[in-house]
Formats: sequence, structure tokens, C-alpha cells
Amino acid sequence: MSPFFIALPDVGWAFLLPKGITMKKSHIVISDITYMKEKFCIAGFDTYEKRMKRLMIDAGYWNADQIPASYCEILVDNEEFKEPRDYPHRTEDVNIDFDSIEVLQEFELGKDLANALRDSVSKDIQGIFHHHVKENAYVLQRTKCPSLGAILIPAHNIEFFTEDGKLRARITDYSKQTYELKVSCKYLRDIFEKTKDVDSLNNAITASQYAHCRIGLARKFLMQENHCYLMLNGLFLY
Repeated sequence: MSPFFIALPDVGWAFLLPKGITMKKSHIVISDITYMKEKFCIAGFDTYEKRMKRLMIDAGYWNADQIPASYCEILVDNEEFKEPRDYPHRTEDVNIDFDSIEVLQEFELGKDLANALRDSVSKDIQGIFHHHVKENAYVLQRTKCPSLGAILIPAHNIEFFTEDGKLRARITDYSKQTYELKVSCKYLRDIFEKTKDVDSLNNAITASQYAHCRIGLARKFLMQENHCYLMLNGLFLY
């Protein structure tokens, strides 16, 4: 069994690490499990602080053998970064003690998970990023705004398609703005990679009424570029 699923005793809301760094214990509902080349980015909603957190291990991303087998609520020790980090990702970045993770409950993809994350939902995509989205595609690096969030839309307002062999999603939000996003969500990408077509994904949409869409910003890709592009980090249909 992965160490991710070893239940550890509750030692209170803060503890002292050997190096004298104080962390706090938080309830996090895992909401975003995304590909980052050979590694994975894991984020979730802090149910007490009512905000998103990107969970970093030693300031880095997760290995394949560390990621959760399902979406879940966890108890984890975490702290803000002390060193300067660029916005917008600085808004949610926290360092965690991986060995402190205790799984409290697991979720099936669908309504129960979407309900657990309802306080992370914004009216529309511009609302997630405090109206800083340019050309319905990106936010400028160093913009002081969130880099993670969600919207709830009618299921028929999202459609998957391919572009140059890559999975993409076309989303129309509550404000009737349409966005074409790269799909970074692990489970959506895994489904697509089995067949290289979008039929099964679009059939699931057709059979659903609502779509809880996890939206995030990629980190800038090139040194000379300052664009953080929109991505679809997850999709929960019901």
C-alpha cells in the first residue's frame, strides 16, 4: 500500500519539525490532479481557510508513486513558502510534509465531489482570475490573482476535441464567453490516450446535466514569454 494511504495519528493543529519549522494541519479536498511532464501537480481546497492550495513536496511536484489513487479529503501538515515566488501561482503554493498525510474519505467522480468543492466555484472564468484573463486564453505572469478555481456550467456547454493530436476542451461559461483550453487533468488524459478519440468523453457529457470544471493556469513555458495559459485541470459530471 502506498504511504499516501497510511492513517497517521492526529497530533493537533500544529507541530514542530526537527528543523524548527512550524507547520499547520489542514483539511484539503483534492480537486486537481494534473500532468507536469514526468511529474504531477496536486491541488485542493482547504475547507477551513476556504481557499485553494497547490501542494508542493520540497518545493517540487509529485512522483507517479506518490499521487492519490482517487480524489479524496486529506489531513496534511503544510506551510507557506518563505522565499519569494512569482504570482499568480504564489497565491496557492504551499509546502507539505508528505509523510503527514492522512486520508479522511475518498470520492467517486461526480456530484458528491462537486458538492465538497462548491465553495471553490466562481460565476465565470474571468471571476476565478479577478478579471485578468487576456484574449480568453492567458493571464500575465506576476499578476496578483488566483491561479486555481472552478466553474459550474450546464454539461452541454463543454465539448472535447483534438488539435495536433492533443486533447482540448471548448467551454462556454455563465457569461457566454467561450474558451479553448489545453487539458492537463490526469484522468481525462488517460481516458483519451487509450483510444486517441474524444467519443467516450463527449458521450459522458451528453449523459450528464451539470459539469464542475476545474480551471487552472500553467506556469510560463519560455523564458521570454510571460503568459500563463488557461488549462482544464479536472471535470466532474453529474
